[in-house]
Amino acid sequence: MNLNADTLKDFINEKKIESMIVAGIDMQGKLFGKKIPAKHFLDIMNEGVYTCAVNLAWDVNLNFLDNYDFCSMETGLHDIKLVPDLTTLRLYPGVEKTAIVLGDLFEKNQEPVTVAPRNILKKQIEKAEGLGFKAFAASELEFYVYKENHDSVREKGFNNLQPLSPYPIDYSISRLNIDDWFLSKIVNEFEKADIDIESVKGELGKGQYEINFKYSDSLTMADQTAIYKSGTKEIAAVNGLLATFMAKPDTNDAGSSGHTHISLWDSNGENNLFYDPSSTDGLSKIAKHFLAGMLELTPELMVLYAPYINSYKRIINTGGAPSTNTWGIDNRTTAYRIDGKNNSCRVENRIPGADANFYLVMAACLASGLYGIENELELPSMTTTDAYVDPNVPQLPTNLVEALDRFKTSERVKEILGEDVVKHYTTAVENEIRDYFFEVTDWERRKYLEHI
Repeated sequence: MNLNADTLKDFINEKKIESMIVAGIDMQGKLFGKKIPAKHFLDIMNEGVYTCAVNLAWDVNLNFLDNYDFCSMETGLHDIKLVPDLTTLRLYPGVEKTAIVLGDLFEKNQEPVTVAPRNILKKQIEKAEGLGFKAFAASELEFYVYKENHDSVREKGFNNLQPLSPYPIDYSISRLNIDDWFLSKIVNEFEKADIDIESVKGELGKGQYEINFKYSDSLTMADQTAIYKSGTKEIAAVNGLLATFMAKPDTNDAGSSGHTHISLWDSNGENNLFYDPSSTDGLSKIAKHFLAGMLELTPELMVLYAPYINSYKRIINTGGAPSTNTWGIDNRTTAYRIDGKNNSCRVENRIPGADANFYLVMAACLASGLYGIENELELPSMTTTDAYVDPNVPQLPTNLVEALDRFKTSERVKEILGEDVVKHYTTAVENEIRDYFFEVTDWERRKYLEHI
């Protein structure tokens, strides 16, 4: 269905579309907003709708702590405006006769909400364009599927969950065919929504899968990734399953990665600027400066790549996640992997888990890479062996506390992202850490209850 601003009215009049989702993006990368009868959407599609600013001030469980400068009880939990970006119009996967439009967030004085993830990414895209670059990206998100529902996982105390596949399925064609009854529904629904699926594969975990998209401009890719995460979980739920993008759902099983591929092209989007066939490593000077910037600022941006306590369980209990701040050519043990030739040449950031907010991931990639270009940073030596066991390479932060300290004290991050952004997301991470240390966990009971 060729859905765009010009055809929308006809589809609504023909009853092909009966409901419109108007959605913003919260701090965790989840969709929030309103569902509107399609005929009424035509009245507001250029003006937008109001939502409460608390959507950018609560955690993944919708717990609100009144300690944000942006939104608090003192400010009256004020409204912000969600203005549709009509270029994002598409059918919503898995819900009949429903379309979605994503939007940008503005204060009542028409100023952009600077701490909104989509606005943060757009700021970096605009900076890249000002330097003559167009950024392309692709995300690879792994997820687990369980033969559970939201009630059954609570009855089990979130323990001993039954995966869709009882054994590891990495690259297994047989298991993909067995589970096609579910996986094909995701693919078909996303194809209807004009999200171009390149491949489906099994991953190393039991009941773990990965669906890959064809690359696009970085904002479109972030939009598609947000819809993908939401749609996948919903399609699973209506089919009696539970899907999760949690980075490390089980100590003894593989983590779920959110690898992010990025490259810079000329302003027309015709020529990849990362590839240089005359260079011994195939990388242009632009690519080397860009990658050097990513490496340089990685420790200070880790909270955007790995935003939760659980994110670091995937990194230190690796199962394929990088633990060192390194790069290499087609080396899956490094944090940054260079792959492809000609227009497919790209940097793959292997640090993020599937739990990350990919607007913030791509913003961090762009911001740090452009920092490297502007400052003409020199690229460190590549790693050509197993980065996990190399004693001479720098390590990534191993927990959220360490990562937060790097983030909130970084003058460079404040400069490239803005002090208000750093302060806002520092508050979010401090709340996450405080919440974790307040709770008594299953690990503590198993370790101490009988023996102390």
